[in-house]
Amino acid sequence: MVYITGDTHGDFGDPRWDWLKKHLNKNDILIITGDFGFDWDITYVENWQSFKHNYTILFCDGNHENYDILKGLPTVEMFGDVVGDFGNNTYRLFTGHMYLIEGEKYFVYGGASSIDKDWRVAQEEQYNSPRTLWWSDEVPSEEDYVLGQRTLEKNNWTFDYFISHTCNPELKGAVLHTYKSDFYDPTECAIQSFEYLTRENNGSWKQSFFGHFHKNVHYGKWHCLYGDVVNVTENKIYSGWDDYHYPPTWKETAFEEN
Repeated sequence: MVYITGDTHGDFGDPRWDWLKKHLNKNDILIITGDFGFDWDITYVENWQSFKHNYTILFCDGNHENYDILKGLPTVEMFGDVVGDFGNNTYRLFTGHMYLIEGEKYFVYGGASSIDKDWRVAQEEQYNSPRTLWWSDEVPSEEDYVLGQRTLEKNNWTFDYFISHTCNPELKGAVLHTYKSDFYDPTECAIQSFEYLTRENNGSWKQSFFGHFHKNVHYGKWHCLYGDVVNVTENKIYSGWDDYHYPPTWKETAFEEN
């Protein structure tokens, strides 16, 4: 089965790991919608390699990733396309690509612009940091956008799931009520464009999943995930936790496909 959840930020203390250990097996797949975070530096990477889990983990790009490390990953063919091999049965999904997972199509458009960019750059400069704390690669390039459009055209603008880190900007204020609602992010404009183009070309998709905002909000076909875990195979949501609800309840609910 396929499960999807939000940002993990390199945190081994996250209560989701215990829940996943109890409920997932070697045939299951977990997709993390960006800010995986265990790529933050070489220590995080080394610690991740010894982390025990018996399921496959896939993650798209977020805005808190080490892109120097991600760009250096070897590539392998999986799910009908190429992925970055992070080791320990963990793989990076590339922006603009379409993956066939358990018979369903997953379009991926990761990345996002950091609202804390200036602070992170200032930290680098103030402390003469030996490592980078912000990467311009966090925002997909024009080439990524063109690739995404060609990928959707190739698939006749029809797929099953839209996996991203952020979302259509129209959702940020009215639906998510986030302080980031007025923050401009070209990644979100690209996602909005893909949604519009899909409709205009008589295409369709079932559900969109993204993270980034540290909230759990389920609004029609759009799902903002943080601590929640969604089982897309069985259309179930396991309510976890967010910045306002802790410890997790793990209440099971269902959602209807749109």
